[in-house]
Amino acid sequence: MIESQSKFPARDGARVANGIRYRRVATSIKTRIHGWHLTAKGARAAHLARVCASAVHNILEELQLYSHLSRAWAATGAGLRDGSLFGRFALHLVVVFLALGVVAITQVTLPEVDFLLPTPTPAPELGDRTVTTMTTNRGVDRLVGSSSLLFPAPVAHTVRTERDRMQVITYTVQPNDNVWAIAQGHGLKAETVLWANPKVESSPDLLSVGQVLVVPPVDGIYYTVQQGDTVDKLAKTYQTTVEKIVGSELNALEAPYTLTVGQQVMLPDGRKKMVVATASNYYPMTKVGKAPAGAPTGSGKFAWPTQGYLSQRYWGGHEAIDIANRVGVAILAADDGYVVQAGRDTWGYGNQVVIDHGNGYYTRYAHLDKILVKAGDSVTKNQKIGTMGNTGRSTGPHLHFEVIYNGVRRNPLGFLP
Repeated sequence: MIESQSKFPARDGARVANGIRYRRVATSIKTRIHGWHLTAKGARAAHLARVCASAVHNILEELQLYSHLSRAWAATGAGLRDGSLFGRFALHLVVVFLALGVVAITQVTLPEVDFLLPTPTPAPELGDRTVTTMTTNRGVDRLVGSSSLLFPAPVAHTVRTERDRMQVITYTVQPNDNVWAIAQGHGLKAETVLWANPKVESSPDLLSVGQVLVVPPVDGIYYTVQQGDTVDKLAKTYQTTVEKIVGSELNALEAPYTLTVGQQVMLPDGRKKMVVATASNYYPMTKVGKAPAGAPTGSGKFAWPTQGYLSQRYWGGHEAIDIANRVGVAILAADDGYVVQAGRDTWGYGNQVVIDHGNGYYTRYAHLDKILVKAGDSVTKNQKIGTMGNTGRSTGPHLHFEVIYNGVRRNPLGFLP
């Protein structure tokens, strides 16, 4: 039998020799530690710790780990100093962070979002109109009281064309209309509609359903030329300029800008003097009395007299506010006082109540359906004095509310909370 003359490679031989040496060293350490465990007591603990440290150091040297760790530590320090180590592993760190971010995001549950739009509130039926160029948006920009007694009503909104209207149109008065609301619906000031309709100018609150009004395209005065009128004279009289008059596309004037009697021209931004109404001439009616001595006196701090929406504000042709709602809604005294008038007016107010608050202030509550007090009664703030109605010259159920101080009508919104 021939024996193999082959030998292990040098690396394999060294690995086997190292393995034998490691086992021997490990056996020796185990034996020593076992002996120390059995004999170590008291003062020998420190000595044993030093012996253990020396043994571990010897083991590291024998296993050639100490030199490897030293070289690794030196290489790491050099890499940190010149930045190469960070550059080498920066991309790896980015990948790791992105992976962690993806894992975190997948654990988040996003809230469900409802993209369904709410069903719009249908606008009330406004009836047919003779105006086809623009529809009304009655109620736009109405004021809502902070006391929550007023609320906005759903209304139809005007659809604006890209180009401004440049022609005069007509409008047929609908239920619950008033001059202020009609003007708002056409983007105009209330005075503009008032001055374009001479029959309404003297009594703006006396509209009738079905009445036809002229509505100009811009704010100002829609004027019928009289004998002796000139462009210069009209500009001076109505506080506008010649340039605005002759520049109006509606007028179609050419030099020398001659006017003819009966011709209708637009005076853009023109103004008239408003007739100042007083407590005695706003409507022809019986004289209002005064509270006797000793009658209740108000605090001067008024409360909202009813609930509803503000259908007409205070302006030059309507020195009061209108609050619209349905027939039968309670009407309350705005402050303590004494009823000096309660009954039906023969002209425009319909059923009304007038209260003297004993401090220079009067309040009027008009167009009532029912009156629950009589002249001579004392009332307290927020006491029910009637119900909302549509009596007198009115196009729909609402409360006409006035605040009168020393015979002059004041804006109620300046006194209400």
